[in-house]
Amino acid sequence: MDIVRKIIRAYLYNPMPEKVQRQFRSWCLREEGSHEKTEALREEWERLDPAAVLPTDEEAYRGKLARLHGEMRPPLRLRTIPLSRRAAAVAAAVVVLAMSVEFFVVRHLTADSTTVLVTAENSKGRFTLPDGSVVWLNADSRLAYSNRFVDSEKREVRLEGEAFFDVRRDTLRPFEVTMGGLEVRVLGTRFNASHIPDLGIEEVTLLSGSVEVGHDGSRETVRLLPDQSCAYDTVSGRLAVRNVRASNYGSWTGDSIVFDNMTLEDIAVNLEHWYNIRIRIDDGVDASTRISFTLRPETLDETLRIIENLTHFACERTDRQHITIRKR
Repeated sequence: MDIVRKIIRAYLYNPMPEKVQRQFRSWCLREEGSHEKTEALREEWERLDPAAVLPTDEEAYRGKLARLHGEMRPPLRLRTIPLSRRAAAVAAAVVVLAMSVEFFVVRHLTADSTTVLVTAENSKGRFTLPDGSVVWLNADSRLAYSNRFVDSEKREVRLEGEAFFDVRRDTLRPFEVTMGGLEVRVLGTRFNASHIPDLGIEEVTLLSGSVEVGHDGSRETVRLLPDQSCAYDTVSGRLAVRNVRASNYGSWTGDSIVFDNMTLEDIAVNLEHWYNIRIRIDDGVDASTRISFTLRPETLDETLRIIENLTHFACERTDRQHITIRKR
């Protein structure tokens, strides 16, 4: 129990790099020692200093905290007190262990009244935003929006990771997504957005409606049509648009994917978004090869073995996030 307390306190009260934060979230989600982790987090909550109050409206924070606890599974009976920066950190950590192991979600109330939706490294989540828009967050992703989201002239969110948006139409208040250098502006539409620095990805793919994409490293903007994808090319400094099968980019939001006589090329795109990886198909491989199988919560290695068993190709992992499919 002592080592569990030390780990949690070190995380809560010290600045940590993003890599360490991801490792902490994964550790919290492991079933091993879950009782000790929950008790340690409960103790930290009880140690909060009620006098540490932010200069903001106390009732507003109480209301937000109540909504937060209402989404917890199972709910914890905790003292409702004004949130300091320290309290917000502990509240976020408490939610980590209160939620289902398969479905990790944090609504983190920060000092500037920003709501941050977070998914763990091995989970994804579905959220309804205050305007009624629906967003699916892929694994290890964050979406932030201000408490003024509903009342401002435009609905602004900031994305780190990958998300699929089903935006509620509002001609008076456009919906804007900022992710890295890309800026996406819509009125009402369905699209997938990815900002994954580790893989060098800044990309938007449109399923329906219309979106306008710009980049802070380029003066140009482009308007996408359905089944088009736009990515920022760091070499040319231009926005590159290409035609795609957009359904391949949003399939990760479901609990499973049925590949029914689908080409290897299309399957690879689906797997990239399902596992947050990148797949390269060698020139000697026929990417039009068609295979059928159903993808459920298999591990990446299990899925690669399935492809190898159904084809004459080999799937090699060059590192944790890069796969090469080649001839045997």
